[in-house]
Amino acid sequence: MEEEVEVFWNWFKEHKDDEITLLIEEANRELRAIYKGVFIEFNLQTEPKELIVTPHGVREFFATAYALVNNAPQIEGWKITACKQPMEFYDFKIDDIEFKLSELTFMPLESDEYLEDIAVRIYHKDYVSQEGEKQNQVIEGIYRILDNLLGEESVAFDFQYIDFDDMPHPKEKDYPLSTLPAFVAHKKAERKNAKQKFPKDDMVLLEGKLESLPTLLATNQGLRYYGFTKEFPYLLHLTLNIKQIGQNGLPNGNTDELYLIEDIIYSVIVKEKNGHFIATDTFKGKRDVFYYVNSLESIEKALNSLPTEPVSCDVSYTVEYDPFWVKTTAYIYM
Repeated sequence: MEEEVEVFWNWFKEHKDDEITLLIEEANRELRAIYKGVFIEFNLQTEPKELIVTPHGVREFFATAYALVNNAPQIEGWKITACKQPMEFYDFKIDDIEFKLSELTFMPLESDEYLEDIAVRIYHKDYVSQEGEKQNQVIEGIYRILDNLLGEESVAFDFQYIDFDDMPHPKEKDYPLSTLPAFVAHKKAERKNAKQKFPKDDMVLLEGKLESLPTLLATNQGLRYYGFTKEFPYLLHLTLNIKQIGQNGLPNGNTDELYLIEDIIYSVIVKEKNGHFIATDTFKGKRDVFYYVNSLESIEKALNSLPTEPVSCDVSYTVEYDPFWVKTTAYIYM
């Protein structure tokens, strides 16, 4: 894939001075040939001109946008940016629906169970509860405004819930939408681990059944709302295929070596502050172990520390670039 990325950027360098409408069309066509889910946009109001690689708010493709930008060369006359950043807002229309920042408001939504969540309801006078084209247009316009106010990265990852309505009910207290960035910044700063790069693990052990077989899950809930994910962007997924299992699919017999393997990985990654433990998931003779790690070198060190020929299990692994921790959301926010 790195070769294809290099080919794309070389293509752009050769065509960067083409007519702008044709350039953006051709650039997106070239990009689709190697990456799905990301798109090229231009900001021609800046100097130098700005090329933006955007996933259009889809969480699964933010890592792709960053990977593409991280491998971009210097291109004369252009600034290369991952994701749409906050920028000056201008009123606009979608068909006959007007979007004026001065007319939009929001209300914080609070829950006793999830006090640290960021959830809001946004009001636009033309919003309708019935699904259809008009509702879609209002929501599209509001998200365009949010991208301008906060940047699409914040919109995608800082909020646990966004709701919409046409106007506040009598007892609801709403605020100008222009104050939303300050509200988000305040909520993030209030979180208990907002400034802790290595918060204390909060282990939760869960037992369940799947296909009539038991499942065992250990997950670290101490990383909810974690603010330093980009510093630990590599997801290490270890798979331990256990050789001796009972009829219930769980380990049967001596498990010392199995725990030794897990202890070695934990020691190199967590105790040496190279990353964070996320979860172990045991089912049907297989244990999946997940960590986020600061570098490929740290992962290599951990793997090289393992027994060369373990007796109790076969060890395999994958490493993925996931700087927003999208792929393990289901474990972190259980």
